[in-house]
Amino acid sequence: MVSALPQPVLRPTQTHELPSIVSILRSTADWYEPFVAEEDLKTQHLVNLDWARENFKKREFYSAVVEGEVVGLLTVQDCGDHLYLGYVYVHRDHVGKRIGGRLLDFAAEQARIRRKQGMVLIAHPEAKWAIRAYEKYGFDCIAGCDDEVLAWNDGWLEPYHEAGFTLWRYELS
Repeated sequence: MVSALPQPVLRPTQTHELPSIVSILRSTADWYEPFVAEEDLKTQHLVNLDWARENFKKREFYSAVVEGEVVGLLTVQDCGDHLYLGYVYVHRDHVGKRIGGRLLDFAAEQARIRRKQGMVLIAHPEAKWAIRAYEKYGFDCIAGCDDEVLAWNDGWLEPYHEAGFTLWRYELS
């Protein structure tokens, strides 16, 4: 008999966990290297503790914890009628264990609690693993080029824009 995978506990990230957050983001940076602009790779994927400290002040960070180890990350921000999911990441050693789905479920619950219409995020079309997960969850691509992404919600995404990324939306029912 195969034992069930332990369910992650999702909770606000604590400041002493920021090194783990950095490790999670850096763990998959090489997956993005073939198609993400070098500057975006440095500033959004190959992050460091300074990045984590700065962004910890701007976004709500949530950790997925399994058996005491931080294995996943979710960041959310209020952007009007929607909740923006800036980072939905699972450490590469824990991909395929349904942690990403739990992060999205948690985000959807946060959106409901906050009375949002839905959630939005950006994803690169070459990040096939991410696109498959978002489509499976029920996200739809609503902006396919940089100009459309940057125009969404009166330019709200401009500070978070990465060249070539598309905008995806999940509407709550």
